[in-house]
Amino acid sequence: MRDEQGLRVEELSIHELAYLAGGPWRVAETALVRMLLAARVEIDRHGMVRVVRPRPRDEVEAVLLAALGPSGTGWLGAPRAAFGPSAPARELEAGLRRRGLLVGGLPPSTRPTPSAGGRVLRLPAAAVGVLLIVVAAVTARLSVAVLGADRTLAMLFAGLAALSAGAALTRRAPPAAEPRTRAADRVVPLLAALRAGEPAPPGWCLPGDGPTPTGRTTWAVLAATGVEALGRPRLTAAVRGRT
Repeated sequence: MRDEQGLRVEELSIHELAYLAGGPWRVAETALVRMLLAARVEIDRHGMVRVVRPRPRDEVEAVLLAALGPSGTGWLGAPRAAFGPSAPARELEAGLRRRGLLVGGLPPSTRPTPSAGGRVLRLPAAAVGVLLIVVAAVTARLSVAVLGADRTLAMLFAGLAALSAGAALTRRAPPAAEPRTRAADRVVPLLAALRAGEPAPPGWCLPGDGPTPTGRTTWAVLAATGVEALGRPRLTAAVRGRT
């Protein structure tokens, strides 16, 4: 997209802006607050959500409302958690990456499938090997001397002792940390301007922006800053889980 002078202009939806500012969590938060201000959901001071008008306006809202189930009620953590791995969240991320607005991390298509994870040794491998041999040998001798076990039974006890010792000398490997996803450098001035309450810099178009029903801020500032932009401490506390 280009302006009247032929300069390139980047267009962002409110969902895209929210993703750049705070990832899937901010997208879900912004969408829930927009539904609240439109009297389509209610959020009490404890963070419980009740759906008033269940018809979603887009795919993001569809995921959030579906997470509340048939009753249309639940803690707001449920829709936020459901949105992160959803198809609309992946599509938002992929689109922003294609345009060079989101960098770092791993693209959705290349992320490894989460697994139970392996185990790592608590001590150097050579030391573990020596310890297991000692445990097996001592157990075999004690089995013969104390229990009067024959050779076969003594070897069985030695093997079981070595297995138990091996389990004690290992621990679950921590999950591999993924590189952090972040907004591209050219997006940073836009987010800084919105968070400071200033107009978007040249080169950006926010067609979904406009004053919120509260009149205190705009949708773009809400997406860039979070629920704090509304100036409602109780709502902020409920959304942030500080009740």
